[in-house]
Amino acid sequence: MFKVFDLLNGARMTREYAQASLAHGVEAVHITLNNYRGINPVPDLRHSLNELAAYRKHLRTLSDVVHLVETYDDFARAAAAHKLGVVLGYQNVPGVERDLGLMALFHDLGVRVVQIAHNIRNLYGDGCAEPADAGLSSLGRDMVAALNELNIVIDLSHVGDRSGLDVLACSRQPVAVTHANAYALCPNARNKSDALIDGLKANGGVLGITYLPPLVLMPGQTPAAADVVAHIAYAVRRVGVEHVGIGSDFITGQPPERYQEFMRKPEVYGTWPWRYPVDSLDAQQALLASLSGIGLSPAQIQGVARDNFMRLFRTVMG
Repeated sequence: MFKVFDLLNGARMTREYAQASLAHGVEAVHITLNNYRGINPVPDLRHSLNELAAYRKHLRTLSDVVHLVETYDDFARAAAAHKLGVVLGYQNVPGVERDLGLMALFHDLGVRVVQIAHNIRNLYGDGCAEPADAGLSSLGRDMVAALNELNIVIDLSHVGDRSGLDVLACSRQPVAVTHANAYALCPNARNKSDALIDGLKANGGVLGITYLPPLVLMPGQTPAAADVVAHIAYAVRRVGVEHVGIGSDFITGQPPERYQEFMRKPEVYGTWPWRYPVDSLDAQQALLASLSGIGLSPAQIQGVARDNFMRLFRTVMG
């Protein structure tokens, strides 16, 4: 069984799901705070703090099976205690506006991943759904420097192509794409261009291949596990296996009403219900085992499953 560090897991985190994850080799997951009790792609400061407080409270009720990751050594502590490591993150900057010093408060409260923008434009740069694709603002460049200084992992999953390239050019630390695929295979605005994937290699970053159906094949098509493998194989050929990981975007146990905001953009997100090509923790292990079919050794598959993103977090968290 391969050990997994899932760089984006949106499942409802219950005791039962944490236990099932551990039983299927998942050692750590990154979760989205602004999607905890309901999806809010543009969180203001009050919402950001409320969701952070609520999720930390929730994790305390699961302390027998989960371990909050605040230092790199917490990954090993969680594994040694047979607990699921949980990394807290936001899929947009959490409402600090121009007060970048407030990011230190979020770091002190355990936040270890922050995305620069989520689909649309914010104060820092353009998201992937902005037609202008205008890149980072000057404040966005200051935000990159602030996140670097705080040792917070920068995520480019929903960021526009030019903004992402700007981040890669100015970040002093490796950058993550926690959950997206190759635009060359699936020309969805949420997926990443060859230029950005190449930039990840130069930066030392990692691309987390996702199972979300409209990012595997365009909306209206039905993807299979082989199509996910095709994205992994493409990224491996382009930038090397050490820059490829997994970000499942599982939504196990979540009610469909959470996703109405996304359903307003069927050209990006398709229509409900999503039919995942890799739809369970069992299927995830089967997908990983199948990567031997594209010539990956067990050690290389383990890199995709866990070790490549662990290397990135070790570098950034120090």
